[in-house]
Amino acid sequence: MLNSRFARYVCLAVLAFAPVFASAQIEEGRGPSHDIGVTGGGYFAVSNPTSFGAAWAMEGSYAQRLIGIPAVSLSAEVPVAGSFTSSIPTLAGTSLARSYTSLFITPGVRVRLAPSFFISPYFSAGFGYARFNRQLFSGVSSANSTTAFDIGGGLDIKIAPYVSLRGELRDFNSGGLGLQTLLLGRQNNLFVTAGLAVRF
Repeated sequence: MLNSRFARYVCLAVLAFAPVFASAQIEEGRGPSHDIGVTGGGYFAVSNPTSFGAAWAMEGSYAQRLIGIPAVSLSAEVPVAGSFTSSIPTLAGTSLARSYTSLFITPGVRVRLAPSFFISPYFSAGFGYARFNRQLFSGVSSANSTTAFDIGGGLDIKIAPYVSLRGELRDFNSGGLGLQTLLLGRQNNLFVTAGLAVRF
């Protein structure tokens, strides 16, 4: 299931990049050009007024700066976000499955304001892939894959030269829950997370 597998993948990615953190040489006057963040928090399916589908969530992201000036920078980023077991949104009290987990991978761009300041806001947008794993009442699992796009923003607060506290709000817009999504239209999957970011 996504629950344990996703957490293991995030931990392995962080461990794999640990030697890079230790050996990275920052060019004088340019600053770090890479950014890895790991955050956790809540997931909400906000498109359906009858059920928010709330669940725990995790997100990992990698960004590489493309253009940077003192006031603003532009980066390419790859966010990977997943939710743990969540209730299925219902229609008129009817549920077609017991629960679901979700996974989103949406490469895109990140625009950061005041990148060298100790408080730095950013905005993101991307397009990519979404996958929902549904647990039916019969005990059988059913998976749906679909396209997704995301918009979001966050705030980094530096607590060390290359480490920041990060808070982020990101909305992944997708289909993918089968009949529920077909009747309701595309679903807004909101991730509200907080954690750490490391630059190198």
